[in-house]
Amino acid sequence: MKHQPPKRPVAKKPVQNTANRRRDSATGNRSAWLRHHRDCARDSLLRLLRSPVSSALTWLVIAISLTLPTLFYLALSSLQAQTEQWQEGGQITLYLEQGLADEDGNRLTRELDARPEVARAYYISAEDAWESFQTTLSLSQQSLGFSSNPLPASIVVIPSQQNSSQLEALQLIIRGLPEVDDVQLDLAWIDRLNRFLELIYSVVTGLAVLLGVAVLLVVGNTIRLAIESRKDEIRVIKLLGATEAFVRRPFVYLGIWYGLLGGIAAWILVTTVAWWLRSPLTAFLGTYGLEANVAWLGFTDTLVLILASIGVSLAGAHIALQRHLKDAEPR
Repeated sequence: MKHQPPKRPVAKKPVQNTANRRRDSATGNRSAWLRHHRDCARDSLLRLLRSPVSSALTWLVIAISLTLPTLFYLALSSLQAQTEQWQEGGQITLYLEQGLADEDGNRLTRELDARPEVARAYYISAEDAWESFQTTLSLSQQSLGFSSNPLPASIVVIPSQQNSSQLEALQLIIRGLPEVDDVQLDLAWIDRLNRFLELIYSVVTGLAVLLGVAVLLVVGNTIRLAIESRKDEIRVIKLLGATEAFVRRPFVYLGIWYGLLGGIAAWILVTTVAWWLRSPLTAFLGTYGLEANVAWLGFTDTLVLILASIGVSLAGAHIALQRHLKDAEPR
């Protein structure tokens, strides 16, 4: 009987091991990427804290640039809220045809009061209007030189909707009634005030854009100086094969920290100024019988302020990196 040599085991293809290695490699790359982001964020913040004076000055410039348009925005919000309260007193006065009977005037008043656009309507007879006029002036009919009552009867209509466009629409509807001789809606000063608010809004928008450009330039110049101070380090890591994103990442986080801390400083300044102006503003408006509706930055407004600060700072950092990072290329 011949001796059979032992069979060699057939080597299986390490399909599963290769897949595991690829998965481990991808996991390791992701961990390294996240670790580098974390290290860049921490190191950028530490670099700012090592030079507190220059960093604080940059934060202060950003804060002041953002504080001015934000204060104007709060003032506009308070003024718009005040004008809305003023518009709530809007009413339409209908002067009826001379000689119209009180029965017809009362009937028209009831018809208007039943309309959905009207909250309330009441009738003022010609006699009541004349008596009120004489009482206000403390004069008699003879001293005024009138032989008869010259005032017509009227109906005062208080609309259910109180903005200017809806009041004017209701005025056009009422003006076509045959019993109505004239309609008075005194909202011209409200329209002028609204036009003034629109002008101020345009000015504030332009100011915000200009100051945003100022923040962009300040952060861009700061990032440029940071690039200049680390030019040799950038050349070395590029010679070692660092990618463009790897080189940019520390400066991007530097812009984020400038924007974040500058936005927080702007919120502190805005809140402090609003609190400081509250008492004198209340005393000043109180002399005119008005209430000071001091607006404060809510959560959404604060979030928008901080995100705007970060966005402008990132834009400045991006411009600086585009223009000055090429100077650090290894020769």
